[in-house]
Amino acid sequence: MKKRQLKILLPTLREKKRYIAFQVISEEGEEFSYSDLESAIWSVLLDFLGEEGVSKTSVWLLKDCWDQKLQKGILRCNNKSVQKVIASLGLIDRLGDNRITFKILKISGTIKGVKRV
Repeated sequence: MKKRQLKILLPTLREKKRYIAFQVISEEGEEFSYSDLESAIWSVLLDFLGEEGVSKTSVWLLKDCWDQKLQKGILRCNNKSVQKVIASLGLIDRLGDNRITFKILKISGTIKGVKRV
């Protein structure tokens, strides 16, 4: 019996990705852990867009691109939902007891392009 391989999706049918570089600026200059930030981002996305909306955005926080010292990170989403994701990030105003804000540094189609910031 032959094994069937899955057909690879053509590049024209694949979802196009966008990478959003951001920096977390806190009022008191306190550093945050990756897990605190991840939970805050997911909770505000679910509140703002709902489960169906979050699934359509294909949003993902890249763990290996999080810089604890500079408080910079990269989010990945599809090209049709960049504005929704940025609007959702703007709704995060507190992380724990500290007031924070997100500064969008750059939006690019590749990680290499977004890391140049």
